Amino acid sequence: MSNLLVVEDDPDMRELLTEILQVQGHAVRVAPDGVEALRELDIKFPQLVISDLEMPVLDGQALIYRMFVENLGRENVPVILMSASTRLKQVAEAVGTRYTLAKPFSLEALEELVSRALSEAIPPRPPGLPAAF
Repeated sequence: MSNLLVVEDDPDMRELLTEILQVQGHAVRVAPDGVEALRELDIKFPQLVISDLEMPVLDGQALIYRMFVENLGRENVPVILMSASTRLKQVAEAVGTRYTLAKPFSLEALEELVSRALSEAIPPRPPGLPAAF
C-alpha cells in the first residue's frame, strides 16, 4: 500500500480521485490547495503527490517550488501535475516534474502514471540546478 497526497480544489474531482486510488489499494490523504498540502507534508511525507495545477490560494506550480525551496525532505517526493490547462507541459518543465496528467483522463492513464511514478520515484528537479542538488 502506498501513501498518496491528492491536492485538488474541485471537491468532486478530489472525491473521485480518492475513491479510485483507495480501490487500487493506496492510502490517500487530501488537500484542497497548496497551503493545506504543505501542512499535510509537515505531518507526514507521502510516497507521491498528485496535484492539480490551477487552484486558489497556492497553485500546483507554487506548491512544487515551495516543496523544493523549503526542503526538509519535501524536495524528494515525486509529483504528478494534472490539469486541463494548455500550460501543463510548460509548467511541468519549469518545475522539473516528468509526470503529467492532462484532464480529462482515463482510469487506465491514471493507474499507469501512478504506478510508474511510484516505481521510478523521481522527484521534481527544476532545470539549471547543479547535479549534486
